[in-house]
Amino acid sequence: MKKKAIFILSCIIFTILSAVTSSLLGAMSIRWEDLLQSDSMESRVFFELRIPRILLGLMVGGSLAWSGALAQGLFRNPIVDPGLIGITAGCSLFASIAIVLGTSIPFLHSIWSIVLFSFLGGISSSFIIFFFAKSKGRTDIFSLLLSGIAVNAICFSAIGILSYIANEAQLRNLSLWNMGSLGGASWANLKSFSIFFILPLLISPFIAKQLNVFILGEREASHLGVSTEFLKTIIILLIGVSVGACVSLVGNIGFVGLAVPHIVRLAIGQDYKYLLITSYLLGGGLLCFADGICRIIIAPSEIPVGIATALLGSPFFLSLIRKRMNHI
Repeated sequence: MKKKAIFILSCIIFTILSAVTSSLLGAMSIRWEDLLQSDSMESRVFFELRIPRILLGLMVGGSLAWSGALAQGLFRNPIVDPGLIGITAGCSLFASIAIVLGTSIPFLHSIWSIVLFSFLGGISSSFIIFFFAKSKGRTDIFSLLLSGIAVNAICFSAIGILSYIANEAQLRNLSLWNMGSLGGASWANLKSFSIFFILPLLISPFIAKQLNVFILGEREASHLGVSTEFLKTIIILLIGVSVGACVSLVGNIGFVGLAVPHIVRLAIGQDYKYLLITSYLLGGGLLCFADGICRIIIAPSEIPVGIATALLGSPFFLSLIRKRMNHI
C-alpha cells in the first residue's frame, strides 16, 4: 500500500511540474513578473495560448491513457490500445476525407468541420466493430478485436488512396495531422470538448469494480453478478467518445494509450480502482511534458508531439520490461 501511495503521489507531482514547466517553455521567454501586467504581450501569450494548450495536453494525454487502460481491461491483454481496435483509424479517415475533399464538400470548409467530422469517424467506427462482433445478443471479445483490426486495415487503405490523390498542400496537412500536435488549442475548443475529457474522471469509480471482476474471465464475472454485455458496450462507447474527441482535436498521438497504463500496472498492480485514475494523471503529465520539450528543441518551430511521446516513453518502457523480466 505504501509503494502504491508513493507512486500515485509521484505521478501527481510529475503532472504538476510538467504543467508549470511547460507553461514557461516556448519561442517567447516569459517570466512570472510579466504575468502581473495584464496588457503585456507575454501575459496575452501565456493566458490565451499556453494555458489552453497545457489544459488540452493534460486532458488529451489523460483520456488516451485512460482509454488504453479500459481497452486492456476489456480484452484482458496488456498490448491492446484504442489504435488496435480501429477507433483511432476511423477518426483519421474522416479527418483525411475532410482535408482532401473539403474544398469540394460545402460543409467541410472550416477547421471546426474537420474536427467534428473526425469525431464522428471515431463514433462510427465504434458502432461498426460492435455490429460485426455482436451475434444473437452476445458480443464476442475475440470477434471484437478482429473487427477492429479489419476496420484498421480498411481505414488505412482509404487514407492511402486519399494521400495518393491529394495535392502537395493537402498531403502536408495530412502528414501533420497524423503526427499529432497541440498547436490548435484554444479556449473555444476546450469549452466545446471538455465534457468528453472530464467524463472519464466521473465514470471511473463506477466501472472500476466491475472491471476488477471482469479480468477474472467473462464467465466468472457473470457468475459474480456482473452484466458483461452492458460492461463491454459501455466500455467501447466510452473509448469511442474519448479517443474520438482526442484525435479530432490533436491528430494521432501514439504510445500514450498503450504504454502508460502498462507502466502504471507494473508499478501498482491492476486494481482498476487506482489504475484508471493514475493512468489519467500520468498520461496527462507525460503529454504535457513532451509538448513543452517539442516547443524548445528547434524554436521558433515545433516538433510534432506524437514523435516526442514515442522517443521519450519508449526507452523508459523498455527499461521497465527488462526490470520485470529480471524478477521472473
